[in-house]
Amino acid sequence: MGGGLPPKRRRMPYGMGQVRTGSDECDLTFTVDLIGVRRDATRGLQAGDVLEVDLVAGAGASTAVCRTADGATVGALAAFRGLVSLLGCLDQGVRFEALIEDVGATRCTVTVTRAET
Repeated sequence: MGGGLPPKRRRMPYGMGQVRTGSDECDLTFTVDLIGVRRDATRGLQAGDVLEVDLVAGAGASTAVCRTADGATVGALAAFRGLVSLLGCLDQGVRFEALIEDVGATRCTVTVTRAET
């Protein structure tokens, strides 16, 4: 067996990946990195911009994606606690928006909240 210290684990920013709920099951707030970020869609985006969260139905499965106002898909919301709740709420017609916290050519961190009606 090798000696030495184990590799350090990278820590996520405070609150990253945690899902907070409010007054009802669709009052969700969470901060995550988008999956499959599209480089062409991130061009021109900056922290503070707001993306739309849409439900995309596929062959037997649904996915939540973040899109710009002109409909370009930036990336997908996947692999976090609360995803099932988000998908269920989107399926019920509840609207969500994603505030860009940090963005680069291949990375986009967003905070998702229920959209004001």
